[in-house]
Amino acid sequence: MSGKKIRVGVLTGGASAERDISLAAGAQIARSLPSDKYEVVLLDPLAFMVNNPALTEQQRAQAESLLRGGGRVESERELPKGLEAEIESASKALVPATKAITGSGEPIDVVLISLYGTWGEDGRMQGLLDTLGIAYTGSGVLASALAMDKVMAKTVLKANGLDVPRGEVVRSAEGADLERARAIGLPVFVKPVASGSSVGASIVRGPEDLAPAIAGALEYDDRALVEEYLKGTELTVAVIGNDEPQALPVIEIVPKREFFDYHAKYDTGESEEIVPARIPPEVAKRAQDIGLRAHRALDCRGMSRTDLIWVGDRMVTLEVNTIPGMTANSLLPRAAKAAGIPFGELCARLIEWALEDARRRSR
Repeated sequence: MSGKKIRVGVLTGGASAERDISLAAGAQIARSLPSDKYEVVLLDPLAFMVNNPALTEQQRAQAESLLRGGGRVESERELPKGLEAEIESASKALVPATKAITGSGEPIDVVLISLYGTWGEDGRMQGLLDTLGIAYTGSGVLASALAMDKVMAKTVLKANGLDVPRGEVVRSAEGADLERARAIGLPVFVKPVASGSSVGASIVRGPEDLAPAIAGALEYDDRALVEEYLKGTELTVAVIGNDEPQALPVIEIVPKREFFDYHAKYDTGESEEIVPARIPPEVAKRAQDIGLRAHRALDCRGMSRTDLIWVGDRMVTLEVNTIPGMTANSLLPRAAKAAGIPFGELCARLIEWALEDARRRSR
């Protein structure tokens, strides 16, 4: 590709509950990549899914509007504060992914995936791109699917010697499932098994609130994870790179809400994210080592972010994100900035690592 611009398709939008934050990230990524080296187009994979029975009526309307070249359909969710303009900007620039990825438009050299949750972070999009032979950023099918399924991720991480929360998987908010959830003891943390951005997640402190919390999580997945609630210092460790991954500075998260929920993550001023974390150097090193071990255990590529909680002698691994948030103020870019890597350079590195993997597979 020497002598011409690298044509980058930023996959953004999609069909998950995190569509809006994906659009905001896509807009910022496109703006950050140097125009003298990259030609960037925002691709919405929702166009692939117009006949998918899993779509809501609103999502189907958005997919149909996209294919007709129409505009944005209003979100059912309250938009993250401070990102409304980014979301609107991305919505106006979207191109149906069907047009660019399937060959009816100008070919894409590499896809930068900025999709979160179901239909983007869970291995399905990665499998499609593998089938089409298109290079893409981040982890492959298996690592993506394992990390997205919190139960499978915990199984792999525990087998690799990492401390994970005690918990139960339930499929209903009544009967034997509810009794197993109660046996964990209060307080507990309830969340969908395969969702992101803390959508559908809640802390339960009273016995009367357990069944409603499980029912709320089951609105986003057919399984809910009920785990012991651990109160301690919330930490996150981002890892970047392919064959020689690098752990970035540890971030300490101090949410102003009860926990680091959707609004605490994305609304301006709803949490304090301190980098480097206010922890002893030996604790920071321990957290970074765990981030690297989790990254390798799941066979992640390009990037990951491991969420931890430090409580007493325990350093507990909560979950691993294979496609961490990618707005300029998200946790991974903030950690990269603390390590001397500006946002645009981080995006460029992810693209180069994707092309590197593609070159290796073609040999």
